[in-house]
Amino acid sequence: MANRLIPMAVVMSIVAVPSLSAHSYDRIVALSPDVADVVVALGATQKLVGKDATNNNPALKNVPAVGMHRNVTAESVLAVKPDLVLGSYMVQPASIYQRLNGLKVKAVNVASKEEVSAFTSSIKTIGGYVDKKSQGAKLANNWNQGMRPMAKTGKRYLLSYDGRIVAGEGTVGDELIRRAGGINAANVTGLKPMSRDGWLAAKPDVIIIADHNQAVVGGVSDFSKRPEIAASAAGRNGGVHFWPADDFLRYGLNSPQVLKKLNMVAK
Repeated sequence: MANRLIPMAVVMSIVAVPSLSAHSYDRIVALSPDVADVVVALGATQKLVGKDATNNNPALKNVPAVGMHRNVTAESVLAVKPDLVLGSYMVQPASIYQRLNGLKVKAVNVASKEEVSAFTSSIKTIGGYVDKKSQGAKLANNWNQGMRPMAKTGKRYLLSYDGRIVAGEGTVGDELIRRAGGINAANVTGLKPMSRDGWLAAKPDVIIIADHNQAVVGGVSDFSKRPEIAASAAGRNGGVHFWPADDFLRYGLNSPQVLKKLNMVAK
């Protein structure tokens, strides 16, 4: 049989790999509160069928909890029959993503590092998964702009979980303090307890403690009477405050507002 020329269009239709449209996910579990808040902000709340038990976003009050992000099990996640699971570095054990993928449920760690750039990128990634790509890019850009460093104030801060454990070098709190123009007075690395001598040597102008521990430390009045606090400018000048722990223990959509608050309390 004589060779015949095959039209180029036919050749292309034979060898070309068809482009796949983006998969649409309609049953999503948000394993960490930072991720869930972004899904809500992007207007895709209806896609969430599971959340972390610590998430207190009012928009998710009717979404079932699948456990705490610090100790997630595959069984609790699978119970709500998701077609996509999203989370961040906050989720433990970190192996849960591999475990779920091994069970044929797509699971993605959208922010593997506790960094500003990672959170910015995660917003865009989440936008793509919930069919809100352009909205995600816009939200990420606005958030990133809001995280620009502010003018230096020279004020010394201690951000504490419970009046003992402080946010030292390399923590979210440390980054927020510096971007708010302040100085982190903690002389530790990571989230660690600091001795009374350490608190005394820190000489903070501002002390912020997780508000759910207000009763534990006796409120502003009792806490300010501690010798190491009373000797500081924070203790003498009304610089002790109680804020939601999420404001300074993790990045969130409200982090730009937290920067402004940190800057304002120094004035």
